[in-house]
Amino acid sequence: MSSSVFKATVSVYALSCGHLTLPEYQFVHPVSHTARKTVPSLAFLIQHRNIDNGKVTNIVFDLGLRRDIKRYAEPIQKHVATRQPMSTDPDVVKSLAKGGLTPEDIEYVIFSHVHWDHVGEPRDFPTSTFIIGHGAMALLNGTSSSLRGGHSFFEHDLLPESRTIELSDPIANIPQTSSIFEQRAGSLNLKQVWQPHDYLPQTLDLFNDGSVIIVNAPGHLAGHINILARISDSRQVYLGGDTCHDRRILTGEKEIGEWNDAEGHICCIHADRKTAEGTISQIRDLEKSGVEIIFAHDVEWENNPANASRFFGAEAPQGRIVTMTLPASQKSLRARFDTELGATNFDNSWSRLLTHSPSMFAATISLTSVPKKKSHLSPKIQALISLSVSAASTHLHVPNIHRYTKAALQAGATEAEIVEVLCLTSTLGIHACNIGVPILFEVLREEGREMPKGMEGMSEKQWKLKEEFERKRGYWHAFWEDFLRLSPEFFEAYTEFSGVPWDEGEGGKGVLEPKVKELIYCAFDAAATHLYKPGLKLHMKNVLGYGGTPEEIMEVLELATLLSTATMDVGLEVLEQELEAKGKD
Repeated sequence: MSSSVFKATVSVYALSCGHLTLPEYQFVHPVSHTARKTVPSLAFLIQHRNIDNGKVTNIVFDLGLRRDIKRYAEPIQKHVATRQPMSTDPDVVKSLAKGGLTPEDIEYVIFSHVHWDHVGEPRDFPTSTFIIGHGAMALLNGTSSSLRGGHSFFEHDLLPESRTIELSDPIANIPQTSSIFEQRAGSLNLKQVWQPHDYLPQTLDLFNDGSVIIVNAPGHLAGHINILARISDSRQVYLGGDTCHDRRILTGEKEIGEWNDAEGHICCIHADRKTAEGTISQIRDLEKSGVEIIFAHDVEWENNPANASRFFGAEAPQGRIVTMTLPASQKSLRARFDTELGATNFDNSWSRLLTHSPSMFAATISLTSVPKKKSHLSPKIQALISLSVSAASTHLHVPNIHRYTKAALQAGATEAEIVEVLCLTSTLGIHACNIGVPILFEVLREEGREMPKGMEGMSEKQWKLKEEFERKRGYWHAFWEDFLRLSPEFFEAYTEFSGVPWDEGEGGKGVLEPKVKELIYCAFDAAATHLYKPGLKLHMKNVLGYGGTPEEIMEVLELATLLSTATMDVGLEVLEQELEAKGKD
């Protein structure tokens, strides 16, 4: 270990290495059998600087797609035909060139595993040493008959024997003794036994300084390994390879998919589903502790605008937060933020709050972290709940609409799910009628013009409208009756309007489950900008009727309370603008 008192860190950059299109049912369940998603094949550049002698070691983790798919073996080419549309430009070589590196600059290529969409073109790296997990060599030396699916074909001549290292068996735990390590002494240390690290039971400390941890990640394929990298004193990033292909599996909202092949055998993208689920559980614990998780096909991460500057050779986007030298007290608060809320969530609003009021910054962390720690609702559902509060017509706080849309996408929400949240939230305006119609009936009664109550005397059309509302919304309440009596035309139009998120999607039920829809109604009814008691009580009952829990409802109320943080978001920005204007006078 280095004698330095500082924690060793590395730089980690994403490398774009093509895109492919996946049939979702083979990866996630439940989902439409026809659903397809185009995803990236990400690789990563890891740059380690020895804190004692300054030596920089360049490592590439995975090589992505091969730029010329005709160079794949024929069985893989047949499989590739099922993954169209596909693009292989840029490939890993071109992505490295964007930052000024060539394959000759790469000392080591570490493969998460040897599936076709991760191995790229190793011959492009004529001087690199290739590192593979234990068991990968057996796959390369002959296709395993125990694996099914077109993706399970491996090229025996993929890697040069003289420059390839297979890691030791984590189970047997006998340290590697290859002579290659003797030639590389001082750069990497793989002459070690596998050790536990935090939530991870089997790891190798690549540089003996805690900056790069190789993680045994079993379940997906023999030899599957991941990397945990420390990129600052308080931030770590976990490169998860193919441990998980959809963030909804990580959040627990979906399960791993299975399918039947032409012979009727049950297939799974993971060689050992049960073991893969255990590995995913470990990663889930890491994420809860504040570690950023990035998977090889992480389309949500790639599509997040905040990550554009994290690709090698990318220019920093305009408006990027300027890193400042913080007082020691503020540094500790920032570290606390990263641990409790996640470093990727720190934005300009949080930065202003930390600068102007560290005590309020700390208190806001405490308030915000409570529902995140309890997690009765998944991170995706929490983000969607918060989005509904921010997007409600009584609030319309655009910065937080951006913030929670981003958070929802990062947590695995789909475009359709976010649109459905907005559709649900758009119904808030009907409370003008829910409040106004009973008052109108009260006034008419006081004026001696009392109207009939209930459904008495209603026309056949009005009865059909009631039935249609119940069919779409799943409930009925007496306050709809007066509305239906006074304006059946508007009631009919509102039934259509409010029924959209209950009618669309697979099976005509929308894309979010009914319980979640009702939680969203609870959120904007409870928000301080609305406080609509009748609707809140009704939708709480509906949540319980759909199997929801008091804890989930309470968590919605906690998330709705966070609306008040927008006061600081807006107020401090105005304060800075006015201070700047005053300084120019």
